Amino acid sequence: MTNITEEHEAANIKSSFLRVKVHTMNPKSILKNQLYGNLDESTNEWTDGVLAIIVRNCAESTTPDRKWVMFDGPVDAVWIENMNTVLDDNKKLCLNSGAVIKLSPVMTMMFEVDDLSFASPATVSRCGMVFLEPHQLGYTVLIISYLNKFSAIIPEKVFQTLESTFHYLCDLCTQFAHYNLKMPQPAGFNTIVHNLIAIFDTFVADWFVEGATIPSDAEDKMMNALIFAATWAVGGKADEHTRESFNVFM
Repeated sequence: MTNITEEHEAANIKSSFLRVKVHTMNPKSILKNQLYGNLDESTNEWTDGVLAIIVRNCAESTTPDRKWVMFDGPVDAVWIENMNTVLDDNKKLCLNSGAVIKLSPVMTMMFEVDDLSFASPATVSRCGMVFLEPHQLGYTVLIISYLNKFSAIIPEKVFQTLESTFHYLCDLCTQFAHYNLKMPQPAGFNTIVHNLIAIFDTFVADWFVEGATIPSDAEDKMMNALIFAATWAVGGKADEHTRESFNVFM
């Protein structure tokens, strides 16, 4: 057991990458007292909140792994004000109980938000933020990252056909949807392509199971699945008045 542990640690040291443990939460899904902690006025007893527990566990951890505390939700003044001492040079989480939790050097507080409509300038100035408009990021990366796994299981010629057809069909369908379709629930290009990939994947997921064999007519199956996925990912979102035009288009 000792030898295995030493070899494992040595492998981690030699690796050019560090392990990262991500703790994700939506701060708007719970009350502020549940996030930071609450003082019971009847018993005068303090109970730590979700964030306080996560930060304390990460700060007390002795492993060299990186710890990311990810706030995946809206930023507003209701809960962010208590984070001021965490985000500045002090790097300490101060609770109403008087407890102070010092962040360790391997800890990072991260925010993944849809917009900064309700974030104060003080919050923005304390965070290094990278904001990407959906049209700047594009959906090409979604297609490329998904199709990469096919390169190892299908012939090169079939893969090139699948890749070119995937890009071609996504380009046509998203542009047609943008100019000709009305959607009861608006969806961006990235969402449409993501849904298309998810539907397509249901037809080929079994191919990646250990011991599975690729069918001889894999190219035909993938082309049919791609057309089906495009029809439902785009046409399924269109309202009843514009859906017929998409049917004609397809």
